Amino acid sequence: MRKKLVWIMFFFFCFSMIKNANAQSNYVVKKGDTLWEIAVNHHISLNRVISSNQHIMNPNLIFPGQIIIIPSMEDMTEGEYNLNNKESKLIELMNSKRAQLGLKPLSVDPSLSNAAKLKSVDMMENEYLSHHSPTYGNPSEMLKDLQVPFRKVKENIGAGHSDANQIFVSWMNSATNRANILNEKATSIGISYVEGGPYGHYWTIFITEK
Repeated sequence: MRKKLVWIMFFFFCFSMIKNANAQSNYVVKKGDTLWEIAVNHHISLNRVISSNQHIMNPNLIFPGQIIIIPSMEDMTEGEYNLNNKESKLIELMNSKRAQLGLKPLSVDPSLSNAAKLKSVDMMENEYLSHHSPTYGNPSEMLKDLQVPFRKVKENIGAGHSDANQIFVSWMNSATNRANILNEKATSIGISYVEGGPYGHYWTIFITEK
């Protein structure tokens, strides 16, 4: 009986540790901090940080000693991701092409899209265009670090294209990018478009097999 009680207490302790690891946390602002840097350091999107801190009147103005709420990983993966018009158009173009070839449509995964948004913003802010991020590493490393489940992941990136048709044509003219979009084993996609930086427009998609 005593042995059974010890095991029950052990499993309760483990469950509590896992639950606490996924719980939201607080960050105390230090001198020189910005919300963008805080978001990057915690591997979450700036929009998610802003939406979790409604008490901050001006996201561009934070002060040392302020408490910033860092949303849990569970909150981030379960939250909805609303595609903007350009992102919606791009997924429409890709799934239309897949349908023409008898392939199943890709479903938009919020957690993948949040990761794609982080990558697009990272490329814009750090002024680079590469599958290897100085902040997150390669796509596999990035998704593992963000605890996004996948079996295989492929990444398409692009910059300078102002609308979905332009980036879609560019990717379809690339053998590698085209193969990623038309992969018959692919099931999910994360998609992101952001404006700004040297190229003006940045695109990222993560396509995964699960």
